[in-house]
Amino acid sequence: MVDRPRKLAPWLWALALLLTAAALTLAAVTGRVRINTDVLAMLPKDERRPEVEQALAALAKAGEGRVIVLLRAQADSEAAMDRFIARLQADAPGLAVRHRVSDAQQADWLGFFAPQRGALLTDAQRAQLQAAAPEPLAQQALQGLMQPMGLPRVGRWIDDPFNTLGTWLAERAQGSKVRALGGRLRLADAQGDWMLALIDSGASAFALKDNERIAGALAHARAAVPEAQVLAAGVPLHAHAAATQAQREMHVIGAGSLVGVFALSWLAFARIRPRLLVLLSVGSGLLVAIAATLAVFGELHLITLVFGASLVGVAENYASSHYASRIGQPPAARFALMREQLPTMVLALSTTLAGYALLATTPFPGLQQVALFSAAGLTAAFVSTWLWFPHLDAGSVPERPLTRALGRAWQRWPQLGRRSGAITGLAVAVVLAAAAWRGRANDDIRLLQNTPPALMQDQIDIGRRLDLPSPAQFFLLSAASEAQLLAREEALKARLAVMNGVAGWQAVSDWVPSPTRQLEDAKLVAGRWAEAAPLVAAQLGQPVPQREAVAPPLLTVDAWRAAPVSEAARHQWLGRGADGQWHSVLMLRGVSRDALPQLAALADDTAVRWVDKVADVSELLARQRVRMLGVLAIAVVAVAALLAWRLRAAWWRALVPTLLAGALALAATALAGQPWQLFHVLALLLLLGVGVDYGIFLLAQPSRRDLRGFVSITLAAASTWLAFGLLALSGTPALRAFGFTLGLGIALAWFLTPFFVPDHDPPNH
Repeated sequence: MVDRPRKLAPWLWALALLLTAAALTLAAVTGRVRINTDVLAMLPKDERRPEVEQALAALAKAGEGRVIVLLRAQADSEAAMDRFIARLQADAPGLAVRHRVSDAQQADWLGFFAPQRGALLTDAQRAQLQAAAPEPLAQQALQGLMQPMGLPRVGRWIDDPFNTLGTWLAERAQGSKVRALGGRLRLADAQGDWMLALIDSGASAFALKDNERIAGALAHARAAVPEAQVLAAGVPLHAHAAATQAQREMHVIGAGSLVGVFALSWLAFARIRPRLLVLLSVGSGLLVAIAATLAVFGELHLITLVFGASLVGVAENYASSHYASRIGQPPAARFALMREQLPTMVLALSTTLAGYALLATTPFPGLQQVALFSAAGLTAAFVSTWLWFPHLDAGSVPERPLTRALGRAWQRWPQLGRRSGAITGLAVAVVLAAAAWRGRANDDIRLLQNTPPALMQDQIDIGRRLDLPSPAQFFLLSAASEAQLLAREEALKARLAVMNGVAGWQAVSDWVPSPTRQLEDAKLVAGRWAEAAPLVAAQLGQPVPQREAVAPPLLTVDAWRAAPVSEAARHQWLGRGADGQWHSVLMLRGVSRDALPQLAALADDTAVRWVDKVADVSELLARQRVRMLGVLAIAVVAVAALLAWRLRAAWWRALVPTLLAGALALAATALAGQPWQLFHVLALLLLLGVGVDYGIFLLAQPSRRDLRGFVSITLAAASTWLAFGLLALSGTPALRAFGFTLGLGIALAWFLTPFFVPDHDPPNH
């Protein structure tokens, strides 16, 4: 009866994995497995300011699924654009492409504001009407009647004798460099005429298949116009580039780790079955990791998958430990050896899981996802090794040339004495002092960007030519009502107008003035016309028709947002939030770095808030770097207590080598000219959980004549180094910093630990 649960456990574990695999397959078939490529999704949300997150989400959604294309050819740009669009739609027929504007569309655009004639004034018009004498105003009205060419006019002359609406519309048109000429969207600059096309997929910006289809269609369309210069930018292209890079790295890192693990397994054990069981263990780990992450987060981020590819090397540690313990032992002893080794393996797993648990304490959703993915995968790999390996492999594990060589190295490895320890300590102190003198921290989020240079250059060129406002720096305004919010925007614009370093802005109140301003402007126009009308009649020698006495109807935000004319800015009106306040976004153009302090000074943190996403995220990274250093210090104390409980007086022999390895790895980054970032500290957290395992396994051996512990940690360190060392080749700067620090730390921890292990029986643990 006692053995029955032990016999059932492997079968129950196999059943659980089969059910997990079936659930994952069903989710994949039904399209419920979502892969996220948005780097910003890895960053924390600002729970203290939900309206800021709402604004950022609205701005991001406005450009979701859209690609902007500018095309210019030396000979015939119109014909080149037609061929470009034809090829694009042939390859991706579902895309919505706009590059033409009909006369009817332009008329509708102008006609939308027709009811507000006489109630929409520019600042210059308002100042003129307030200050001018009746005679100049009468001459202005007569000139508009006698010489109708010039500014656009909507409706009859008498309905807007000063042509205030035409002037107002002309000023709005100046806010965009795009013109509708000849039925096409055009942009003129010093290089000539550019054709503009707006492409919308109608899908999420992070739908991988749609982005791949758009990128492929754009590449073919470019090839169809070799004589033209084509600029293309948009979130789908950035998402596709990130996904392509992540998938490539996932394959390289995963394949490199797997090949390396198999090669080590063959050199150490020279049998095919251990390699197959390693694959089984790693596969079960990845299966559980994916399922757990989807269950908790509802999606997988591609960076998690890239990071998870390194799980192959770490999960193999338990298999290596099992087979190393069986070297030279009779096959019948395999169950007893597993029971004997289980407490040491559990302690090693605990310290590693502690490292991932600390990683999960960060407010970064991406790092929390990575921590869960890795912890669940390692636990599953451990359970598979524990429950299955003794049952599935009854063969012997003889010594091999590699294991014998490692055994000889282990026996000859020197121990630190007082003199050698003092010399080593002095050398380490010199290295750390040099690193501290040269090292510096730089948490600028832009250092973590990895957009392909060509795509980034296109993005910069298009933004500069179209004079697009920045979605990363803006004002968030709040008020108790719609009318108050529009008035607050107008007051802020008045303050911006007298500032240097700001080329312009884009706000909802540019198109929908506050009700108070509309009423005051309508009253001003009516009053000044009442003064000018007799003078105009005298000049004409006949009475002028009477204007309607009824004031123009108020233009509302809802009516404007429902009309096509609002497309470029409607996303800036956030509406009423959960706090009962109304919110909107005022975006800026051409902001100089020198103007940033002045812009921040305009905010009051309640009604008007300055949002600088780049600076905010960089500041957040800096705060978290300092915070995680504190967490690391607490973790060192906690691990020391755990080791002292299990290893008694020898606890420091397992911990000190890892601490030295971490300090030297961090010093190496500084001496290599890399600025310290949060991800270097996070690598040290994980190193703490992984590195002490080497001391735990070595101290568990009775003497240096027993090679099994050293073989185990060497294979484990090599596999882990393959896993995380390959991350140092990643094109993602955060993963590269993490992989470099952890890979070097793992190598140093493996090298230093034997110096601290004495050649005698360890204390009872």
